[in-house]
Amino acid sequence: MFFRIRRRCSLYHSVVSVALYTWAVNVFFSQFHLTTTTSARAFMPPLSSTANVMIHRNGSRVSQHHATLEKISSICGGQTEVIEIPSYEEEILKYLAFNSRDSPSSLLEQFHIQGWRWHTKSFARDARRLHRLALKTNVKTAETLKDASDYVIGFNMMGLHKIEATLFFPWMREKLTGGLVVKPKVSTSFSSAMDALETDRRTVAQLGKNISEKATYACDTRVHESRRSEAIIEIADHSRELFNLVQRMMFIENTLLVPAVGVLVPAREQKSFNNKVLRKLGLLDSRLHLVGMYDTVWEENDSKEKELFTQAIPGVSRKMIPRWRRKLYQPKTYMME
Repeated sequence: MFFRIRRRCSLYHSVVSVALYTWAVNVFFSQFHLTTTTSARAFMPPLSSTANVMIHRNGSRVSQHHATLEKISSICGGQTEVIEIPSYEEEILKYLAFNSRDSPSSLLEQFHIQGWRWHTKSFARDARRLHRLALKTNVKTAETLKDASDYVIGFNMMGLHKIEATLFFPWMREKLTGGLVVKPKVSTSFSSAMDALETDRRTVAQLGKNISEKATYACDTRVHESRRSEAIIEIADHSRELFNLVQRMMFIENTLLVPAVGVLVPAREQKSFNNKVLRKLGLLDSRLHLVGMYDTVWEENDSKEKELFTQAIPGVSRKMIPRWRRKLYQPKTYMME
């Protein structure tokens, strides 16, 4: 079970958490770059249990080194919280290290449903931008905040969840747990990772629902201004929590599930499924989503992600992005720039 950073964590704990998190990412998949945070207090990345284990590959041997501490305690707000270590991460990492003939840096290239990753990244970016907007919103500008939440929740999140719930998560669970000749323990670990991801997705959906309801409430002139102001504060809190939760989901996806699909599912089958995802999104909505993905990738300024984007998105579509941004995207998102 992952822990959640409370708002009033000590500076010492914040620094230690960031250091451990960074180390955990670099241990196995140094090429998977997560969205960085702009405020250690408002947007602290989640600390993964991967920090508890290092896996080194040496030919066909995998030597496992456990950290000295089996449990990590964090002092936060005067209370002590214990991090429980899930076993499925370690088991999946061991399986990938044994069964992948390629280096960790090349595993991302074997994944051919990149639009899903970029869509998730763009949603995390929008959650962060919604938080920033809420912090500077008052009751007089609440309508603008509602317009922003309508896009972030009603369009971007709903579009992502439509794909995940009806297509992507069921397909990924089937490929990672159903048709593979793997040990039962490994199959169970993949199932546990998917369970954690789907649980977080349901929590994200509930947070999104709360944000939409609070945005409507904040615009209701029949409600006293003090109550409307409280609703705006809650939107800021919920959107910050939303960002942190999506970051945690991306960590599971990028370190465990994306490389597993890349290793275990043939490229042709992945590409065929990717076309099915695009048809599900629809042509009109895909244009908006594509602009958000592009802006997210270029804002992160990761050369590998840019290269993958250029390879995956047809040249004609890439040329249309500036026009779609001006005509379709900016009218809906200008307030978050």
